[in-house]
Amino acid sequence: MKIARLLPMFAVAMLALVIAGVGLTMWTSNRAMHFNERVNLAKTSYIEHLNLKSRTYQLIKQYADAILIGDQDKGRTENELTRQILDHIANIRQTIGDEIALVGAEEIEELATLAEIEGMITRFISKLGSVASETEALSPGERWQKLSDILNKDIEQRFRSTITKALEGEQQEVIEAREEAAKQIKATIKIASSFALFAFFATAASFYYFTTNMIVPFRAVAQRVEEFGGGDFSKRIAVRGQNEIAHVARVLNDMASRVEERTQKLHDQKVALERAVEQRTLELERLLEQAEGAGKKRRQMLADVSHELRTPLTIIRGETDIALRGGDKTPAEYRDALTRAREAASHTSQLVDDLLFISRHEGDDAKLKLRELDLVRLLEETVAIFDPEIGVSHDLVQANVAVDPVRIRQAVLALLSNAQQYGGRVSDVVLCQTLDGYQIAISDDGPGMTEDDKSKAFERFFRGSNAAARYGHGSGLGLPIVRAIAEAHGGAADLHDRAEGGTTALIRLPRRPHLKAVS
Repeated sequence: MKIARLLPMFAVAMLALVIAGVGLTMWTSNRAMHFNERVNLAKTSYIEHLNLKSRTYQLIKQYADAILIGDQDKGRTENELTRQILDHIANIRQTIGDEIALVGAEEIEELATLAEIEGMITRFISKLGSVASETEALSPGERWQKLSDILNKDIEQRFRSTITKALEGEQQEVIEAREEAAKQIKATIKIASSFALFAFFATAASFYYFTTNMIVPFRAVAQRVEEFGGGDFSKRIAVRGQNEIAHVARVLNDMASRVEERTQKLHDQKVALERAVEQRTLELERLLEQAEGAGKKRRQMLADVSHELRTPLTIIRGETDIALRGGDKTPAEYRDALTRAREAASHTSQLVDDLLFISRHEGDDAKLKLRELDLVRLLEETVAIFDPEIGVSHDLVQANVAVDPVRIRQAVLALLSNAQQYGGRVSDVVLCQTLDGYQIAISDDGPGMTEDDKSKAFERFFRGSNAAARYGHGSGLGLPIVRAIAEAHGGAADLHDRAEGGTTALIRLPRRPHLKAVS
């Protein structure tokens, strides 16, 4: 075969390799984006199902409270929770639509499940609303019986199993999407390796053909061609004249230049592809670790909440059972039982509110109602509410800051209460100015804390050895809510030992909180 024909064929083959490499890169990128979007949609649907479940049980509790103790806010909370539930259903439906557009009709079954869940919610909301509107005409026992029927039949048996099945399906979809993404990565690596191996053998075969078929007529250029075959393109064949050998030499020189450039491009593309695959693998591993960590925290949170809510809920149930047991009782007896149940419910509500604030803070979603005020006056009023005999030491005329006064007062009262209950007498309260804001220091003259207790003091539901040994009450949320409030304002909270004995609790507040903490 003539050289004039061989060179174009060789060039076309190399161009095909380049185009194939570019096509492989684009295909890999598109598939990676596809699986990433699929995982994100599955996670979004799973989170929205969780939110739907949470809001539904909140609505059920609100209706139960309205049925048992009366509607305190004229249905405003029920209406707001119903609106949020409808928003979550709309978000889930939109997400399922996006999944159908992405992966096809296999996700249509989820729409049927969502419609079933929506129908269940609509039915038991209607039933609960009907019972709530009849509370004045029903006795407490009749209210409780109707409420129990709805909870046991519509919610406990049907809704719980359906929403749990939907959550399990979404979680399984996330796992399947990640498994498919991992398979795709492995397949891409194999394809890339095969492509590189093919390119190498194609190039080697071409050079072998030229070497073996031109060594006799082109003996003068044989040595340089062998160097080309070995991959050394830094030197060129010195040619003179216009004869056939010179023409061939010039053609070889031109070919060497193109091969060097294209080989470098292939190498660069291969390196870039390997880096992209490695980065994507690391990113997927990081996302998996984050998901596992979030799941572990969520399970721990549920366990903590279940543990802490058991006592007040037992009290409420016990008082209710006592009120319902036996014959009719006097209004005073019913009022006394309801009062104790309401106190337990108030404690539970405060516990849930604190946990919700801490959880929102950990998710960077804490809501504050900021006001510009004098921190000196706020601190003095707060300390006076706790104990008028405790003074506030400071050398400030005024300390204007933008804070949520209700949350700051809650944090200060929590530290004062902790110091008095677990430490000892509150020795002093000091307000001083720092470089970027102000610092509140509350000290006690108690026995102090161990290093281990101090390192765990801000964990939810942790109670130190001193507190656990001396006091049976307390939820273990005092210091965690203090730190959450301080950090939500852009500040910090910490504990230090006093040289004279005892512990000093610090709250540091900036003059202006971070924008993300503003409601």
